[in-house]
Amino acid sequence: MDQGFVDLRQNQGSTSSGEHFWPSFTDIMTVIVMIFMLASVVLVIRNWELLENLRQSMEAERAASEDLRFKSEENATLEEQLAQAQYQLSMLRMQLMQAQETAAQQGQLMQALRGEKRQLQENLSTANERLHIQEGQLKRANESLASVQQQYQEQAQELKGLKESVSDLEAQNLRQSQRINSLLEADSNSQQQILVMKDEYDILKKKYDKLVKPARTAKDKYVVEVRYKKQGGKYLIQFRDGDEALQTVTSKQLDARLARLKAAHPGQLYIKIIIPADSGLSYAEAWEFMKSTLEKYDYYYQE
Repeated sequence: MDQGFVDLRQNQGSTSSGEHFWPSFTDIMTVIVMIFMLASVVLVIRNWELLENLRQSMEAERAASEDLRFKSEENATLEEQLAQAQYQLSMLRMQLMQAQETAAQQGQLMQALRGEKRQLQENLSTANERLHIQEGQLKRANESLASVQQQYQEQAQELKGLKESVSDLEAQNLRQSQRINSLLEADSNSQQQILVMKDEYDILKKKYDKLVKPARTAKDKYVVEVRYKKQGGKYLIQFRDGDEALQTVTSKQLDARLARLKAAHPGQLYIKIIIPADSGLSYAEAWEFMKSTLEKYDYYYQE
């Protein structure tokens, strides 16, 4: 009894022990919850770090791929520009050889005309000397006319013959002068033709640069290299396929290899023909080789 009331609670002896049990259980559950929350926070932080590392790895891989693609495109562009420049250099060398041969031919013609002109001048000088001699003879004949009449008649006949000779010589001199004038006019025409040819060459070169340069390209093509020159009086052909070393081949071997490559790469074979500066070839030789090779096998001439 407590202050006159009866205690109706059961298990009165276990009340104090229950009061100690529930706070302990609450503390344990609190610790477990805190451990779970700490573990969750650590796991979230770890997953975030892993995700960040993965993102950085993917970004680095993407940057490396982009850099590799840029380098590949840059190398392909540089290789194409080199092939185009070598092709243009070969064409310019052949055009230069043609101009040099034309100039040499014109020089020979001018030399021949000068020689003929000198010969005509010598003939004219000889005719003038003969005319001077005949005039002296005529003068001596006139001086002797007063002394001997008979001699006068003979000298008159001789004078007549001399006058005819003088007329013939004057006519010959006139013809020679006309021929000299014709040669001089031909010389002037030759000089004008040379100037016209140079102007035509400049015009053709400009047209060539506009029409041909952007049309034929080594981009996305299977490129092979052919070098052609004359050494020791014999023609020398060198061939390179891709990254191989230059190989010396005969004309038949070159045709066989190019035919195989043309069949293996239809519409894709680009032949880079190089004529060295010291090739020793004439324009006709270099142009014939380049024209026949490209027309047979190069993709650009097959379309």
